[in-house]
Amino acid sequence: MRTFKCIMKFSHQMNSEDIIKSTSKVLPELNLDNCKSVPINNGGSDRDYYRISLVDGSSMIVMQYTSDRPDNIKFDPATKILKKNGICSPEIIYHDKENMIMWLEDLGSDHLWDHRDSEWNKRGKLYLTVIDEISKLHSNNEKNLSSNDISQLEPGFDKDLYKWEQDYFFDHFLSYYSRRAPSYQDSLRQESEFNKLIENLISSERFLIHRDLQSQNIIIHKKKPYFIDYQGLRLGLREYDIASLVYDPYVTFTKTQRDEIINYAFKDRDKNEWGPLFEACSCQRLMQALGAYSRLGNELGKTEFLKFIPRALENIREILENSDILPRLTPYLSEEAISL
Repeated sequence: MRTFKCIMKFSHQMNSEDIIKSTSKVLPELNLDNCKSVPINNGGSDRDYYRISLVDGSSMIVMQYTSDRPDNIKFDPATKILKKNGICSPEIIYHDKENMIMWLEDLGSDHLWDHRDSEWNKRGKLYLTVIDEISKLHSNNEKNLSSNDISQLEPGFDKDLYKWEQDYFFDHFLSYYSRRAPSYQDSLRQESEFNKLIENLISSERFLIHRDLQSQNIIIHKKKPYFIDYQGLRLGLREYDIASLVYDPYVTFTKTQRDEIINYAFKDRDKNEWGPLFEACSCQRLMQALGAYSRLGNELGKTEFLKFIPRALENIREILENSDILPRLTPYLSEEAISL
């Protein structure tokens, strides 16, 4: 274990020269002559990523983060928990905690999302491998996790977090797109069906979950799915992860394709047990996603996320139309009630 620290302080986004200098200090054995550093699109993250390409053909990823979001500092302990459970995730090469910079194994740039237009025979098999891999994570619960591991996680899903997600939807999505007056939106927010949904979600045993299991957070490396952006690792419902995967607004599925993944994910469980929870988690997750896309696009200037709102709306409408889970919300999300 190295005992030295990088003495450079970065309170701003690094440039290529900063990256090379800091890398040479924490990894002095590397030959950084003529190496290149290029930024990587960080999507909706508030972290900055760079790829360093060395002259010998190898590469690594550099992640610069801040303490603005509490989950950013959880990436390191979350990685250790994943590794302990044999779950595919990047190796941490070096972590400069003082300057909040991390050097990671480069898994490449072949995301599950990149296979969105592949023939289902190939794409479907990839999704089944994701289910197999995430099942390793979902085998952990509060009984077999150590108290130290649990203390390293983000706070688990509980009544307050589910309520926060619902408020996030009202505050950042409906407030922008609903044609109904704010007074009507406030009245809807107080409807008992939302509390009923939460009570349903907190009534079941919690397991370890990724929290943001969607196609852009899964890299296909050496024919295996590797998870990234898992700093939100926490205790929650397994159904929430599966809902995140199969109702991912970044991609499309036919009903048959979606059902194939869902049935595979829950093949060893009674549908009477997982079915209602999955339905509830799907609505909850899509409300959170709609709030996130709107906030990123309308408030943070990342307008590329706005194009995913129509598909997220289509997904939640499909669920609501085929269930009685949130009957009073349904008319608020109709084409007549939403102005995109």
